[in-house]
Amino acid sequence: MESLARPDPSVGAAGHYARPAFAYHYTVAGRFICVESSDEHASDLFRRYFEGWHVAPLADARGLSPDATISVRAHEEMPPVPRGLESFEAAAGGVCHTDAQTYFFVSYDSAIYVGAQNPSRVEVWIGRSGAARERAALARLTFNACMTAMRRCGLFELHGAGLVEPERGGGVLIVGPSGSGKSTLATQLASAGWRYLSDDTLLLFRGGEGVEARALRRVFAVTEPTVASSVLAGFEELLTEPVPFDPLKRRFEPEKVFPGGFVESCAPQFIFFPIITGEPSSRARKLSQAETMVQLIKMCPWACYDKPAARAHLGMLSLLARQSKGFELQAGTDLLGDAAFAARFISESAGGASL
Repeated sequence: MESLARPDPSVGAAGHYARPAFAYHYTVAGRFICVESSDEHASDLFRRYFEGWHVAPLADARGLSPDATISVRAHEEMPPVPRGLESFEAAAGGVCHTDAQTYFFVSYDSAIYVGAQNPSRVEVWIGRSGAARERAALARLTFNACMTAMRRCGLFELHGAGLVEPERGGGVLIVGPSGSGKSTLATQLASAGWRYLSDDTLLLFRGGEGVEARALRRVFAVTEPTVASSVLAGFEELLTEPVPFDPLKRRFEPEKVFPGGFVESCAPQFIFFPIITGEPSSRARKLSQAETMVQLIKMCPWACYDKPAARAHLGMLSLLARQSKGFELQAGTDLLGDAAFAARFISESAGGASL
């Protein structure tokens, strides 16, 4: 295989862009994304994933040039990793091989590749091993491939909830890892009358006056303690059973519980980074701009993993840190069990910074 400066055409599909048997087109935040495959099951895998997001399918894409294309292969072995790339393990699993132009991510015998020759084309190989075809592995591969494509369109994922304070309209993000309480807080704030975007997954993009956050995941996913709280009382029949790749949470469609509360996007003014303490009382500490940026980078590892997109990704996070005020939220039991108190606490904490 040749060096990266002169890519081997066998890596990716540079030499065989045959018309795919199945192609779906989507639009999100003004961008157009195409998913194509010669395998019906592979294309359906991605189609079902997109159905769970606030992403609109396009019935007629004639005359449109996609901003990114995801090309999926289900019956071919992934190509060898190109030489000369820096390699490191990703925190969530898998190995990333990359430089400033090429991105090659491997998990089991599945792979995602973006080359310098066509940086808007994301090549995906679904591995044939049992581990690669396991449901959780397929979900991670699909999500990673879609986020890789969206980063090529200037859309950057953020593991966080998004809400809008009802009185003054300030955009509030609650950003943290799984188990940090962001879905519980989002559910409580929505029940207190706040408009909501998502409880878990957002897209950041550059709007007319700065960074905007856009809803991505449609459903909310909450733990049994949140289900048992008064917030969801009377709505138990709307909850799904836990899914295999997220066994500790149950899902529900927020529009059925909080009708009319959805808002597609917001301009973030405040970012809370929750930490569940188990203490009886909650506290919020205002962060400096530098501290806010550090926390955002921790929650956006692909801003460092995906080096071809890193400059734009880090630039987006820097702009977000400048336009928003960050808070470390030490969430006690008082905050996670009382919707009215949670709404008042978040409003008053940000209110000291003019919500």
